[in-house]
Amino acid sequence: MSVYSRLTENCKNFQRHSLDKAEMDKIRSLSGDYEKLHDYLAKKYLVWEKEYTSLYWGEKQAPRFYENGTLCPLENILGKHLTTTKKNKAAIIWKGADHAQMVYTYQSLYSEIIKCASALKKLGLKKGDKVLLHLPNIPELIISMLACVKLGAVHIVYHTSYSTDSLADRINDCRPKVIITADGTVTANQNLKSKLDNALIISDHQPQYCIVVERVSKRVHMKPLRDIWFHDLISDEHYSIAKNHGQEYARAEDPMFMLYTSTNMKDPKALVFHTAGYLLWAYFSYLLMFDARDTDTFWCTADIAWITGHSYLVYGPLMAGETVLVFEDTIDMDNAHRFYDICDKFCVNKLYTRPSILKSLMNASQKKKKYMKLDTLELIATGGEKMTDDVREWTAKALGNYNAALFDIYSITETGGAIASAIPGYEECRPGTVAKPLPGVSVKIINSASGEILPEPGTQGALVLDKPMPSLCRTINNSYDTYKKIYWKSYNNNVFFKTGDSAEINSEGYLTLKGRLDDVLHLGGKRLSLIEIEEAIKTHDNVEDCAVVSIPDEKRGDALIAFCVLKKEIDESYHDTTVRELRERIIEEIGEIALPSEIRFTRTLPKSPDGVILRDLLKDIAMQM
Repeated sequence: MSVYSRLTENCKNFQRHSLDKAEMDKIRSLSGDYEKLHDYLAKKYLVWEKEYTSLYWGEKQAPRFYENGTLCPLENILGKHLTTTKKNKAAIIWKGADHAQMVYTYQSLYSEIIKCASALKKLGLKKGDKVLLHLPNIPELIISMLACVKLGAVHIVYHTSYSTDSLADRINDCRPKVIITADGTVTANQNLKSKLDNALIISDHQPQYCIVVERVSKRVHMKPLRDIWFHDLISDEHYSIAKNHGQEYARAEDPMFMLYTSTNMKDPKALVFHTAGYLLWAYFSYLLMFDARDTDTFWCTADIAWITGHSYLVYGPLMAGETVLVFEDTIDMDNAHRFYDICDKFCVNKLYTRPSILKSLMNASQKKKKYMKLDTLELIATGGEKMTDDVREWTAKALGNYNAALFDIYSITETGGAIASAIPGYEECRPGTVAKPLPGVSVKIINSASGEILPEPGTQGALVLDKPMPSLCRTINNSYDTYKKIYWKSYNNNVFFKTGDSAEINSEGYLTLKGRLDDVLHLGGKRLSLIEIEEAIKTHDNVEDCAVVSIPDEKRGDALIAFCVLKKEIDESYHDTTVRELRERIIEEIGEIALPSEIRFTRTLPKSPDGVILRDLLKDIAMQM
């Protein structure tokens, strides 16, 4: 049997433990009626304090769900488990980059969240206030997120790798009342507190409090009356009286969190996600894609700062009562042994990761002989990037022993979770596709110029949502007009939400992504895919990553500039040789028409939280060089 056939069958034959056949039949029977399905899901998968009076209202470009409904978010995430056998089950297993380890049961995690929420409440934090979380992947980040949810405060997780200036810009934009950071990071040896102090010197807005988690025991400056150590705050009985802490309820459309994402606009853009719709989709889509079993150890390798980390490392699996593995570092070729050690020690049986991490594991196995046979993995999902055939085949054999369900997930930050994926146990996966849209998601392929829906199967066009998902971001912080301009498009009587991706759907409903709509250009009378050029360049043994952009050129109209990240530094005298080899590779793979005018070497490429190359920024850099 071929690898393709095995993967197809493994996904379909996966043994499920949640969403039994009767439940799936019920969901599928309602799939033709959008409102009935989402009404059923909301009543089935969320615990309501006061049931909503109508499912959907508002204009199409400003959707609102579950009118007049109220619920306790923390009850839906954790509280419901405390009266079940999951009470003393491990909720989070945390592994530090320095080999530190902590385990939180559902009961102990809840207790820590209540202590943190009590302390923040004593500091004056209230519903609607904003809290910026500038922390690495440590338990205190999850505790702080859920403490904010408990109080109705809006949390904003911002990745620690961004610069001081960008941090200052975000502080000015979201204007947090409280900022929670750490003294430093183990992984990049950063002094996060110093970075925050420098950002606050630049920023016009000043938070009332800065709370500092001690992670690396660095000596840091603590400003009197403003700066507080996290451990002091939650251990001080004056602040953290955890007993008899009442439940806080939220309206269905109350903002829950914001997440910064990259657009083609210059200023910071924070997407705003609302409570009930987001929680429903994080939970339901998790159950669809990953199943849920009491003996699971689930590992999502995404950073918590990205939407994948929010939905499938924190909210979704915790709502499902899973044991979640959280690793402080990222997996690469150099520390591949950590991946095997963690999977082996904690019997990880379900994995959600990126193809680039799997490629690093493959290279570590083939080039550095770093490999350990694993017998536990029964489900491997990937997302964020296209998986090459060689990586897929290696993963199926080396990690899944040809028995694991291996499939791709399609999601974007703006939808708050997955749009399309195979459903293990019920559907075949088709390698190269992202399977079918999940139940409750309605997509169309349209002509991006005319807005005409393209009904013919296999026709490539712009991928859009023709009905909003409950988890869809509701606006951009401080700029609803910008939100409408970027994401919504009206054609005649139709209104669509733009994903920004090009795709096609075959006659069976399987969705194949064709790249970003801005990754294709006309050059020399021919239509060229920037991704195709990049893939050709990346076939060179010494190229780790690359990005190609076009800039105005007096002679040709447009000129291509390639930025390449090398796997290892080379002597400057070899630069010309490497450039010549890359040019020959492009000619061989695509043709002379695709040759960049310049090939430049750089240490890193600017990317969005979703891993999308920021081409507009690269264009600006190329035009200034």
